[in-house]
Amino acid sequence: MMPPESGLEKIVLGKPARAILVALFFAGALAAPIPFPFKVPIIAAIALIWIWIEDRGLAPVGLTLPRRPGSTMLWAAGGALGATLIIGELILPLIERVFSIETDHAAYGPLRGNEQAALRLWAYAMFSAAVAEEIIYRGFLLHQLSRIVRQGNAGRWAAILVGAMAFAIPHYAQGPVGLASVFLVGVLFGWIFFRSDRNLWSLFLAHALVDTWGIYSLYRGW
Repeated sequence: MMPPESGLEKIVLGKPARAILVALFFAGALAAPIPFPFKVPIIAAIALIWIWIEDRGLAPVGLTLPRRPGSTMLWAAGGALGATLIIGELILPLIERVFSIETDHAAYGPLRGNEQAALRLWAYAMFSAAVAEEIIYRGFLLHQLSRIVRQGNAGRWAAILVGAMAFAIPHYAQGPVGLASVFLVGVLFGWIFFRSDRNLWSLFLAHALVDTWGIYSLYRGW
């Protein structure tokens, strides 16, 4: 007599196989001929399907209802302030001064004083960046990397740094300073992801606040 069904088992991948599949996933994502702003959300949806199939849920990427809304808000505020004030107002100007280069904002088009363009970009950013990028680069990628690297603090930092580099690469159009900015924000957000017990909601909000401030600054010409 067959034993009763106990539910589907989780899929188990070895570390080499997982590393290869994740690398192929991101290579395919970068090469996919999907127009902006749909490309990143579609990739995020595929990443969530992967997690759902493998783990039978989305808790590993932080997509559960936050248990402590106050803590979520504090992590979001810390992430937004760290990205805009410490990275944006202190570290990046120092990099620009030392290397005599400036951030290239040409990819965003003529936003100064252009309310319609700024609002359109803001809507795209909330849809494609604040939510979809966090799902991909913090939720999905850091979860995958944490399964590939060894456990412990060193492994966690390795995952954060690799994740930040992967996050920066698609932003190459912003030039060297822009890449440095995105990388540092990726490090900060990756650290928050792990320190907050994978609270992805706080990073949705932090990313939204950072992008809102950035677009408003470009609109104002600051």
